[in-house]
Order: sequence, then C-alpha cells, then structure tokens
Amino acid sequence: MTVPSSVLLVTPRWVRDGGVGAHIEASAAALARSGMRVIVLAARIESDEVPSGVTVCHSPQLFNVHASMEARFGEALSYQPEVIHLNQLDDPDVVEFLQLRAPVVISAHGYLACTSGVHYFRPGQECRRAHGLGCVPNLVRCAHTRDPRTLPASYAQAGRALAVLKNADLAVSYSSSVDRHLAINGVDRRRIVPYFPTVAPRTGSGHEARRRVLFAGRIVAPKGVGVLLRAAQQVDAEFVVCGDGWQLPAMRRLARRLGVEQRVCFRGWLDPDGLAQELADASVVVVPSLWPEPFGLVGIEAFAAGRPVIASATGGIGDWLDDGVSGLLVQAGDSHALARALSELLDDPQRQREMGAAGRVSVAERFTSERHVATISDAYRAARSTWESEAREDSTVRLTTAPVH
Repeated sequence: MTVPSSVLLVTPRWVRDGGVGAHIEASAAALARSGMRVIVLAARIESDEVPSGVTVCHSPQLFNVHASMEARFGEALSYQPEVIHLNQLDDPDVVEFLQLRAPVVISAHGYLACTSGVHYFRPGQECRRAHGLGCVPNLVRCAHTRDPRTLPASYAQAGRALAVLKNADLAVSYSSSVDRHLAINGVDRRRIVPYFPTVAPRTGSGHEARRRVLFAGRIVAPKGVGVLLRAAQQVDAEFVVCGDGWQLPAMRRLARRLGVEQRVCFRGWLDPDGLAQELADASVVVVPSLWPEPFGLVGIEAFAAGRPVIASATGGIGDWLDDGVSGLLVQAGDSHALARALSELLDDPQRQREMGAAGRVSVAERFTSERHVATISDAYRAARSTWESEAREDSTVRLTTAPVH
C-alpha cells in the first residue's frame, strides 16, 4: 500500500508554546516538505506562521461536545484527508465519527490513560499499573494534587482516553516509556515515532570562561525546577530558567528563600531564535524531571547545538541520553546528586565539548526530520491498511447477517 498523500492534523491550538505545540508545527512543515498535503484543524490559532504547503483551518467549536460533528470538523473534512491524526483530543465519539471517513491515528504525547497524567509515585518511581479500579486506592500516592475533588473527572477522562487509544486505527508514541504505558493498558496497534529538534541549532562560543546552566520547559511541579534551585545553592554558576507555568511565582519565592535569586534568571517563554541562542550559550542543559518524562524534547535540541545534558534517570530520557557519553543521568529528585553532576561538568569544559559532540552525532543519526517523516508516513500507511481491512470485515458481516427474503 502506498503512503497516504494527505493528512489532517487536529490540535487544540496552533501555537508554539512548549514541546507538543512546537512538535506539531515542525511535523506539519516536515510532512509538507516531503510532498504530503497537510491540513491543520485547531480550536485556537495563536500564531500567524504557517509553513509552505500547510493549510490551517479554524474551528472554535472543535471541543464543544454540544455542537454537531459537522460544525466541529466540517471545513477540514471538505479537503478529504486520507488520514486523520488527533493530538490532545481524546473523545471516543469523535473517533467513531471520523472513522467513517478516514483512518484515525492518535498521538500519545504523554500518559493519556493515567488519572493524574504524571504517572509516578515518588520521583523516579514510574507507575506500572493499567488504568482501572485498582488505581483508585493508589491516587493518594500518585495524584500529586491538593484538591482531590478533580480526581473523579480525571479518572473518567483517563477511561475515555484509553477507549480512544484502543479504538483508533493506530496509536503513536514518541518514547519507549509511553509505549510501555500503552502496552500495559492493552493498546495493541501502536508505533514509536521519533521526535526531532524543532529549533534551528546555533553554535555558541566562550564556554571555557562561562558557567551557565539552562532549564527550558513548563514551570510545573513534575518538571523539577525546585530540585534545580536547591542544587543551585551548592553550585557556583549562573542559572537560566526559560518557560512559564503555574508554579513560576512559587519558584521565584523559592529562589529568594534559598538565597540564589541573584544567580537565577527567569526568562519566560522564548521564540525559537531566542531559545536556540540560549541553548548554544549554555554550558550545560538540565532536565531535572520528577515524573517519568515522556521524552524531553529540549534534550535533543541541546544536543543539536552541541551542548551536554544532565537529566533525571526516568521515563523516556534514556532513549536519547547515553550516560557518561552525551551527558549524565542522576537520581530524580536528588538535588545533591544533581549539584555534584553540575559541578563535575562545569569544572571540565573539555568534557563538555566531548559530550556535546557525541550528542550532536546521536541527533544526526537518530532524531532527524527525515527519519520522523519516514516513520510517521509508515505509521499512516499501517493505519490505513487496518482501517480498510476492518471496513471490509464490517461489509462482510453486514452481507452474511442480512435477512434472506
């Protein structure tokens, strides 16, 4: 079967505001460059940048469950896509409606079939339980929330997400960690597709005289910014925190309380050029996650810029970081271990260069837009094959069960 020639990418927002948003924009552009017709349907359009060969449609009703399916999807479906690829839209009724028209692929950028969404008990202790009633007594340990009133709705949503993953023609994940989560939950039709850097790498200089540590990502508890700030107490360096999130005010207060506020710069969200420059100028990029990081896109973006990474030994990080070669792995949540690793690399610019070079080679070999396009195209082909096969089976069932007159 040939690769489908057109795809509809469905996403809540068309904007670059973190890993998923940045990836969807980059993936759409890469697919269009390969010759595929790409249509994007978004509930909110917050970026004027549209890559060549990509058509962006706007549907404010996309997530309105009370609106008709035609009102939610009509304009985009008029392009008659050969595959529909859902991102962050976990609704079984939507899948059923769309599968009447084309095969449906769903991306699991995170742990969709998990009530808490963060999929861990203690830092570095990944949950290995399938979604179900057994989760309920364990939510005290894994919910990581002070407001348990949200948990019943979250539990129900995890169940709907699992139904979507099982009913879709294919589920796509981006790391062995999320693929393991899907397997545990009985999702059989699945593929792993590699991410690739979403910013054009730049080359920095002057690292021998610089001691700069960079964090880039959402500032929320599972990302471990608090651990990084506690490590900063023990490390003679400048710390740059790029990103935003609900925990930002608390992290500013923590920096003041720890006495490191003069050495910590909170930069907020940066555009691609700004982030690329920060990556290039960093001595070390750090990913101090507490949760099993689904992948850690900033890690391979640091590698593309030739910079080493220190990261928590959890989740999908081991898919791209070779401990002792392209960076260092530390125990999640251990600020002392993180401080020791930071000091080790900051004191050794030569090792920084060697690790950064190894990371650059790894990205060039394993995490390229070409490899992403080839793998996702093959996934689309597999999804279409499944869809057509099941359509034939349904037709046969209808014929064999039809009443005889």
